[in-house]
Amino acid sequence: MPKNSPEFVFFLEALETFENLLHAETQAIAAKHLDTIEEIIERKDENLRALLDAKERIGVNPRSVSEADALVDQVLDLQEKNVESFRKLFEKQFKLNQGKGNAEKPIDRKLRKAYLATGGGRLPELEG
Repeated sequence: MPKNSPEFVFFLEALETFENLLHAETQAIAAKHLDTIEEIIERKDENLRALLDAKERIGVNPRSVSEADALVDQVLDLQEKNVESFRKLFEKQFKLNQGKGNAEKPIDRKLRKAYLATGGGRLPELEG
């Protein structure tokens, strides 16, 4: 399938949307805004489903097209950085809360699971 086919263009657009969501997530993590992080995670999940569906429809390995290959690498790197940033934020918040005798809040647990249960944040579905 040629890289200018409608299916491949849709795949690239979905991948770019995912990258934009990762940038928004980076900002939300830096701002320590947990509600925004949760919203972005939900949007990323929706976008990832569309992205994987688009990948199936193109019928070729997107890594074989240099433009898509570079964008996949950027997305994977951003995701990995966000996972690490979120882990540090979570550990810092947990340590602060430990001193106050607070138990982990349900939203904190949900966010931690969404991030850290993915095996380091890699998106193997995009790898190839």
